Amino acid sequence: MLGGVQAAQLSQRRLQLVTSEQTIAAYPQKIAAVEGQEQALAQRMSPGATYKACVDWILGTQQQQGRLSYVQAQLDANPPAIHDVTTVRLEALLAEAYRVQGLWQALSAQLAARAGEVSYAKLYEAVLALADGATACPACGTGLAAVAQDPFSRARLGLEQLAQLATLQQQEAGLRTQLSEAVRALWDEMRRVVAAAAIASPTELHAAGLPLLPPTAAGEWLGQWVDGDRRAWQALLRIAKIIEGFDVQVREVHAQRRALAQERNRLLQHQLEIERLRTMRATADQDLAAAHQTVAHFDEVNRDLIQAVADEVPVVARHQRIKAAYDGFLPEIQAYLTALPGELLQGLGEQARHLYNAFNRADPPGDLLHALWLPVAENGKIEVEFGGEPGVRYDALIVFSEGHIKCLGLAILLAKNIAQGCPVVIFDDVVNAIDDDHRDGVWRTFFEDGLLEGKQVILTSHAEEFLHRIQQELGVRRAAAIKRYKFLPHRGEHELRVDSDPPTKNYVLLAQQALAADEKREALRQARPALESLTDRLWTWLGRRGDGRIDIKLGGPRSPWELNNKCSKLRSAVDRIATQHAGAPQAVAALAALLNVNGASIEWGYLNSGVHDSQRDHEFDRSIVRVVVESVAALDNALDVLQRR
Repeated sequence: MLGGVQAAQLSQRRLQLVTSEQTIAAYPQKIAAVEGQEQALAQRMSPGATYKACVDWILGTQQQQGRLSYVQAQLDANPPAIHDVTTVRLEALLAEAYRVQGLWQALSAQLAARAGEVSYAKLYEAVLALADGATACPACGTGLAAVAQDPFSRARLGLEQLAQLATLQQQEAGLRTQLSEAVRALWDEMRRVVAAAAIASPTELHAAGLPLLPPTAAGEWLGQWVDGDRRAWQALLRIAKIIEGFDVQVREVHAQRRALAQERNRLLQHQLEIERLRTMRATADQDLAAAHQTVAHFDEVNRDLIQAVADEVPVVARHQRIKAAYDGFLPEIQAYLTALPGELLQGLGEQARHLYNAFNRADPPGDLLHALWLPVAENGKIEVEFGGEPGVRYDALIVFSEGHIKCLGLAILLAKNIAQGCPVVIFDDVVNAIDDDHRDGVWRTFFEDGLLEGKQVILTSHAEEFLHRIQQELGVRRAAAIKRYKFLPHRGEHELRVDSDPPTKNYVLLAQQALAADEKREALRQARPALESLTDRLWTWLGRRGDGRIDIKLGGPRSPWELNNKCSKLRSAVDRIATQHAGAPQAVAALAALLNVNGASIEWGYLNSGVHDSQRDHEFDRSIVRVVVESVAALDNALDVLQRR
């Protein structure tokens, strides 16, 4: 915590305090701006008037109704209707009815005068009906060639002369329809005048005593209005005149309403401006009050936080010191880590190469390492050069198998342990993922090459045969000094079962223990594999120091060689170079002591055949068994010297 949580929170609140102080300082300017807008609005409403007077005039006070409410009330009232009644229209409709009636009456008189001609028309039409194929007069039967005038031609001429009569009949029907329509229009207008009078001048309508208008325009109803002195018609015209004057007044009212609607719209806009300015002033007042309250109660409200900030100061200061120290330490540790790979692996390449080749001593020479380069920086590569390809570098983690990678890692760690002179080396399941062919090279490197002299070695493994082999190769002296622990499989419980003193696996020690317990048969049983192992080790040593070839006779094509014959040949071969190597005379002496025992004895027969459970007629000689066991132990000691342990 480098800045202080409480301090940051208090700073945030102080920012709010600063904001409140700025609000207080800016209040007069805000109010001045509002007042300026108020005065500008007052000048637009009524030049020279104050803003308050304008507001009171528009919105009103308790004592006086506002102009806006008055105008709105006037507009809310239902305006009188315009009846659109005129005497001119009535007179025109009546005159039209008279005109159409005159035309119709004149045409009807013409038709009445020519009414007799209608019968001739029918006669002519009948004659023409007989004209098709006729050869004689239809009236007298005289042939058409002999008559003074063709009746059919005369009939056609008469019909042509009567065509004017048909035209007059059509005109009379049209005028009759026009007269009916003119009377209906007059009737409709008169009904509208009477209805308007019932609303506009009911008193005058009642005093006039007008005749009742029929429900339809058909019939002889107009006579009682216009016959004689036309009293009813004149009364209707007077009423129409009154309504016409009333419409003039109503039109003035409608014109005034339009002006009032425009005034209302202006007043509503002014009202919105007033409300906006009121809101601005109210908001400024509220912000001012809140700011005053914040400033006045800040210390009281934030008393606990202010104290927490004070308590936080030494903590932050301490953390700042830690941060400064860390900032100084971090580059140093980073530099150390950067140089660490090179420091850890410096000078280990040759030793690690030697150990790797020792672990893989059974591999072909071309697969052994000719050179090894260890990384000196983070994420560097481990590069190798094989004996079969000198000059060609490979990435070890790419070309090596898992087992070889394990051997290489073991070689690097062991080289580091040796280089640092560590008194302890711990191998935890060291041959895991290493095949059997290389396990031999691993343990021989550990215990035959003298690399771990003077070190406390702690070794764990699941490989039972690997541990068994080590205990044979270590020799009696070191095998007796080993402290062994065996982790046993559980039997249903969930706790560790440890055997802290398991029996040794070294055959020489087991033979000595059996002899001490006077178990001659068991002593010989353990002496046989001990002698096999020791003679193999002696033969291996001999092969490394000179000619390791010896001749061994077999009893048959599939018979194993006898230990007696093997020991005899080894004694002779070692005796030839005994003076050249320390420990060789002791080995020869141990083999001679064994061979001095009669080769045909049951003891040598047991050692040669290994048939341990066969039925025997004689007991083993304890003294001979002792010689065998002591000779085997002497050969083990001699091998310690030979192998420079």
